Amino acid sequence: MGTVKRYQRMEMNSTNNPLGRHQTRGRRGWISQAIAPLFATVFAIASGSVLPTSAAERLTLRLGPWSGTIAISDLEEYAKTGKLSGQLEPLSPLFPPGLREVLSQRVEIDPEMTDEVIDKLFESPEGNRLLRTLLLLVPESTIEEMKAAIALVASKGNGLSFLGILKALPGETITLDATSIIGVASRLNLSYLEGQILKTRLETALEVETDPFYPSFDPAAKGPQTVSAQTLTLEDTQRNREIAVEIYSSPNSSGPLAVMSHGFASDRFFLEYLARHLASHGLTVVSVEHPGSNEAWLQQLPVTLDPTDLIEAEEFLHRPRDIRFVLDELEALNRQPGTFYNQFNTAETVAIGHSLGGYGILALAGAEVDLPHLREVCQKQRKLGQSPADLLQCAAGKLEGNRVNLRDRRIKSAIALNPMVGDLFGPQGLEKVQTPVLLLSGSDDSWAPAIDHQLAPFRQLPEPKYLVSAIGGNHFSASDPDNPTLVETQTTLPEDPSDAETQNLRQLVRGVSLAFIKQNTPEAKTYAPFLTAAYAQSLSTEEIALRLNRELPDRLARWIESREEISQRD
Repeated sequence: MGTVKRYQRMEMNSTNNPLGRHQTRGRRGWISQAIAPLFATVFAIASGSVLPTSAAERLTLRLGPWSGTIAISDLEEYAKTGKLSGQLEPLSPLFPPGLREVLSQRVEIDPEMTDEVIDKLFESPEGNRLLRTLLLLVPESTIEEMKAAIALVASKGNGLSFLGILKALPGETITLDATSIIGVASRLNLSYLEGQILKTRLETALEVETDPFYPSFDPAAKGPQTVSAQTLTLEDTQRNREIAVEIYSSPNSSGPLAVMSHGFASDRFFLEYLARHLASHGLTVVSVEHPGSNEAWLQQLPVTLDPTDLIEAEEFLHRPRDIRFVLDELEALNRQPGTFYNQFNTAETVAIGHSLGGYGILALAGAEVDLPHLREVCQKQRKLGQSPADLLQCAAGKLEGNRVNLRDRRIKSAIALNPMVGDLFGPQGLEKVQTPVLLLSGSDDSWAPAIDHQLAPFRQLPEPKYLVSAIGGNHFSASDPDNPTLVETQTTLPEDPSDAETQNLRQLVRGVSLAFIKQNTPEAKTYAPFLTAAYAQSLSTEEIALRLNRELPDRLARWIESREEISQRD
């Protein structure tokens, strides 16, 4: 049992500026030095239709002051085995660290999707920018030659790799500036690239033919209840953790309790717009701040380029236990006369989490952490070209033991927004989830890319389950625009969707979350129409296409399955 250290009441109409909370936290300019090299990763690639008349077999390799002609096959052998042989052996001191990782990277592409997807992607600003970046590495090639080489490699269905592109370029000899390749590779994110390649395909693949949607009411509209917010600080003496929570409630609260868990380097205000919306419909919402991985924690860390140093392994256990501890404390307060008497229906709790918080709530819903699988993946994993979530998850591999079950039976449903899943639960861990799950995915999510962290994991989840896809949305598109996190502001790019462009996505999040929670109440049938493809698609815009599916289309599911098989063989 912990103790309540203090609480402070804040009314809905307070003049407090949510953004001001961040402005007074003393943001440090150096933080971008630690974050940007790890997390500001946006990568896309494109092609055209002209095929080369001949393929290169040799290249002129530039390594600092050295330049010479070598066989591409020697470079392939180095990428495969890590050994330098033949002409390359004397050049070992000149090879940049990480070059092998760059040469070995590969993206799996469904060859049946190539023409449509590659053509559209090439028209995008991201594809054009990346294409010109690749030309810096191969300075004597032309744009049309690079486009044609990429198209040829992609069409063969053997994966898209940098070495493959080099071999497909025309001419007997090409030039590769290997000295510059690492600087480019630090911005590559292959999982994100796969999402970009699939982006245009997802818009049609996930679309469901429906009748026009004419609802009798709007679940995304503000409810009739007046909302107040209270800050409560709970002290867990056993784990030496001080946990702040924000409680959103109304005078006539009823129904399930909603508990929120923020992402890495965020805080308890990350989804305030959703918390206030649910509370206005009579629900009590408790947003938890995790002291070992919140924004304040990040600001105290020294500059590091190793993402596994940004979070302690125990935090992967502490986060779900923070929620369990808070529920225990709320149960105790629920029985005591006073402000919180009979306020918290902890026995019927819906858990809502974003990013790393999404991992935590899935664990609470019954997903089993598979540490042996995670360690195996992380041991083989290349650091270059991986997403922040792919790298961050490996910190959990330092935990002792094999499989970890953190289920809390009070969690009756789970909403995971852009969850960080990856390899944390292994190939079967998500099958153990015991509650309905609503999962949100963004096609442009470079932090926790859609394929590995949402689409593939969605296949494992037992029914009932719902997948909401924001095609054009990124990792932060569903978060509160009035409460941006430090990481979000430091890594925002000009081409990221604006708050206005993501407004309909947040409208859908409000409506579908309320409808999902209501499925555990007598109003389930009334809200069921808002858990349909018709509702989601009715809110689509040109910038953000919105989809809702109960299962993945067969073709997409087969491609993901074949991709996983190839990855296991490699």
